[in-house]
Amino acid sequence: MQKGVPQIMDITSIRSVLHYLTKNILPTKFETAQQPEPNTIQLCFRGVDSQTWLEISWNGDSPRILKINKPEKIGRESTLSKQIRYGLKYMALISIIQVDFERVIKFGFAKKPGDDISKYLIFELMGKHSNIFYLDEKHKIIAAGKQIKSSQSRFRTISTGSNYSDPPVNLKKQPRENESFQEWKESISTVPESLKHCLINTYQGVSPILTKQLEVFSNIIDSEIMEKNIDFINDANLKEIFRSWNIWIDRFQNKNFNFSIFNDNFYSVWFLDKEINYENEIDLCTGLENYYNHHLKQKKFELLVKKIEGIIFKQTNNEKRNLNIQYDLLSKSEKFEIYKEKADKIFTKNEINRQDIIRGQKLYKKSKKLKRSRELIKERLDIYKNNIDRLDEFTTFIENLNSLHQEEFVLKIRLLEEIMEEICNEFNIKIKRQREDTKSSSDIKSLPIQIETPTGLKIQVGRNMRQNDLISFKFSKKGDLWFHAQESPGSHVVLKSSSQAASEQDLQVAADLAALFSKAKRNIKVPIHLVKIKDLQKIKKGGPGCVSFKNVEIIWGNPTRGEDYIKKNLKTVI
Repeated sequence: MQKGVPQIMDITSIRSVLHYLTKNILPTKFETAQQPEPNTIQLCFRGVDSQTWLEISWNGDSPRILKINKPEKIGRESTLSKQIRYGLKYMALISIIQVDFERVIKFGFAKKPGDDISKYLIFELMGKHSNIFYLDEKHKIIAAGKQIKSSQSRFRTISTGSNYSDPPVNLKKQPRENESFQEWKESISTVPESLKHCLINTYQGVSPILTKQLEVFSNIIDSEIMEKNIDFINDANLKEIFRSWNIWIDRFQNKNFNFSIFNDNFYSVWFLDKEINYENEIDLCTGLENYYNHHLKQKKFELLVKKIEGIIFKQTNNEKRNLNIQYDLLSKSEKFEIYKEKADKIFTKNEINRQDIIRGQKLYKKSKKLKRSRELIKERLDIYKNNIDRLDEFTTFIENLNSLHQEEFVLKIRLLEEIMEEICNEFNIKIKRQREDTKSSSDIKSLPIQIETPTGLKIQVGRNMRQNDLISFKFSKKGDLWFHAQESPGSHVVLKSSSQAASEQDLQVAADLAALFSKAKRNIKVPIHLVKIKDLQKIKKGGPGCVSFKNVEIIWGNPTRGEDYIKKNLKTVI
């Protein structure tokens, strides 16, 4: 499995969650719905003394149904969540149906327990064909996660107002406990392929992750047995796989589920802890929520980094192109003396006619224009060079996000979103954004890193332009000290020495952190500017984090030492 790509939720995992829900939330009153992302909805159910939140996603990459902790309240509402919320208001969830190995889940709602079902929520968690439907008592579609036109599917169309029809029937065999080894072997040997594909193509409910689980559970010496052609696997090994197969069927049918992690990035809901030496006991729903929360956040983080890097790359190329244009213009402007000399020669001739005068005046005019343009061109050169440096600084912020491995992905994502917003605002870049469902960025702002020196002085480290601005000017006091890598993009670091005099050790820690959070962090030693806050000035029209200073002192920072210090002493990332 690739890094940042969560395991696909297979039918066994879905059945395990539904087993929990059937035992714990039937019947319950529907309370509310919200849609945090285009292909994800969160539903809340109120019991006698508890509240249960579910998250259902029909995203093709990671369709899932999970019990989750209470999520953040969504600011803006989607049409789908409004329709569900108002349509199911005061209604009771009285049934949850999922048949055999089908990946279709039906929630039935009535006015009160004991009444007939009058509304349905149907979730089809089938890879790229996943969807959600809100139906009336006659199975007419009131709303759907995504509508399907006849040109998009030859099996069925999906549109509001039409009647809901079930997905195409699964024609594969159903796994059954009373099947003999010989029958099982004959079934999967019809077409000689790898054992993995034989099982997937023959039986319902078999996914790539299940074949991996069967392989691990069987503990066969040949660790890649699932990739072998079935004709080249001996009966002894096949019987071991068949034994594991029957254990899986038994636990699936009897709803004997247990969450565990195996092979680092994979999880199972039917292994017992003792069978794989798994000692980290955690209940199934919490385990699944933690797993998907971590991997989906990691995936979002990586996609956001890629997006921002693309924006920076494109804008840097634009700035370099403009810079080269200005260099060409500057080179042409240096010819102003040539035009002046040509004009001088014309007017120093013994005989001058009207045409000579007109030509000479034009040459003088061109010479003066080129001479005047030189200063403007130099100003533009400075602007484009500064823009390239600023973009380099944004790149450094992104690279330095990985300096703290103990940070949660939610914080890293927030910092990335702020960095992207800063880039777009500074360079007037318009990008297509998803509907903003969460709280506005003004309500949720990241704060700088704060850490203490060995003597108890506080150090603040900016992680983006806004934070750099805050710690250098708004949060700072007379007597504080400012640190930044010399001629290298990076974070502003402020030592809060206004409360007490800083020791040499304090200064060194601050310098080491400034080196760590700079582009030069891969060097053994980095020269660091040390400036008193009173000698620091904000550059007007320079953008957030742009400063000038005087009375600078140079000290040396060690990035490796800075990394060791922050790992040992950082308690809270605020």
